[in-house]
Amino acid sequence: MSNQPNRSTDGLKTKPQQDSLAVALDAVNDRWSLHIVRALAFGASRYTEILRAVGAPRDVLAARLRKLTETGILQARDTENGKVAGYELTQKGKDLGQVILVLKRWGDTYSEDDVPRVDFIHNVCGQVFVADVRCQACGRPARSGEFSFDQESPAC
Repeated sequence: MSNQPNRSTDGLKTKPQQDSLAVALDAVNDRWSLHIVRALAFGASRYTEILRAVGAPRDVLAARLRKLTETGILQARDTENGKVAGYELTQKGKDLGQVILVLKRWGDTYSEDDVPRVDFIHNVCGQVFVADVRCQACGRPARSGEFSFDQESPAC
């Protein structure tokens, strides 16, 4: 995997090869970032609402909010006096929601039976939405083991 550190000949960790997948993984590679995006997608916007929804320690939450704002996933909403009134997802953050929907499907499949599930209704058709990853070229569902790397792509 591209976000795993490589080992040099002397066994020391080296920085992983930067590619678009590594950049995406680095954007949300901590325990709290996707929880914060989920909380905002579910309607939280103020710091205290996000804190309650996520449950992260205050200092950790503040640091993650800064990081997500700096990377363009969130933007702060300012009041007239210059204080932050809350946060909202940018388009980049909203697009990350597609990843969360795929993770939700995985969680629905593999979580314990007593874990409550949240259904999303697709407003266009009114039906329960289930994420499905498909090949853009042929339209078939994408399954693990059906992929190879383009020879032009950087090596992991």
